[in-house]
Amino acid sequence: MDTPHTRAIEALQPFIHLANSNSATSPRFVANIITNATSSPHTYVFGELLETPTIQSLSSPNTPAEYKSYLKLLEIFAWGTWKDYESTPNLPKLSFEQAQKLRILSLITLATTIKPLTYSTLMSELSLSTPGDLESLVTTAIYSSLITARLSPATSPATINVTSVAPLRDVQPESLPQIVSHLTEWQQRCADVVSSLEAEIQAVRDNATKRAVSEATQNRLFEEAIQKRKAAAAAAASGGGGSGNAGGAGGSRRRGRRGFWGMGNKREAEDIDNDDGFFDAGDGMDIDEGAGAGAGSGRGLGSRTKRILGRQG
Repeated sequence: MDTPHTRAIEALQPFIHLANSNSATSPRFVANIITNATSSPHTYVFGELLETPTIQSLSSPNTPAEYKSYLKLLEIFAWGTWKDYESTPNLPKLSFEQAQKLRILSLITLATTIKPLTYSTLMSELSLSTPGDLESLVTTAIYSSLITARLSPATSPATINVTSVAPLRDVQPESLPQIVSHLTEWQQRCADVVSSLEAEIQAVRDNATKRAVSEATQNRLFEEAIQKRKAAAAAAASGGGGSGNAGGAGGSRRRGRRGFWGMGNKREAEDIDNDDGFFDAGDGMDIDEGAGAGAGSGRGLGSRTKRILGRQG
């Protein structure tokens, strides 16, 4: 993947090769490597070059004083700022290309540490005399894909809104313990968040299990209640049929008794069927039903009486 950091690493490789070659023996040659590396238009990272034994040899007590400062200059290009260069005495004088590059690298660092990034602040930190010089520097960094920013000169105060920067600055060795501490704290916060999320997930699962058990219990009780009601209804239907039969038998008995008293016995019923309603001549006798008897009652009583008396005769 082609990124500013990748391009910067590739641009630095020739200088690393020179530093590791057998010809890099004199301090002056090593100082020239540093000068050329910091002046190259595409080199923005220097940590790998700084770690080579040849570059580190400049810190030897036997190195002439005029060349020892080149090691410090390379360190400033790796992780320092323009203010660090100005505040450090006896450093080599910078060319225009070196000064422009160090100011751009300082802009990347300042964009991550200062909010808001005003014109006045940057001009002071980068030792620029006019807003035009600052805008030219920022424009160069934007077109080199080193930062993503928008100039706002009309705002009060005038600001530069930087939204992203390329990861080009090296890490100072002295800051590693602090970085490790920050990363450890961040890791602990992440672990706490993960633990909290896992606890919430487990609580949700437990509640879901409880709801499932409760619903299953309610469904079972509901089904049992339905079965009990069906069984009770079936039992009630079976008992009602028996009572109906018993009632039918009782009714038959009652109808039999009514038939006995109302219609007489079987023989009498047969006589009634065979009787024409009058006694045979000479065999019976006339019975006066009584002058006060009603027409309907007289007919009913007289017919019955005639029939009975006729049989007795």
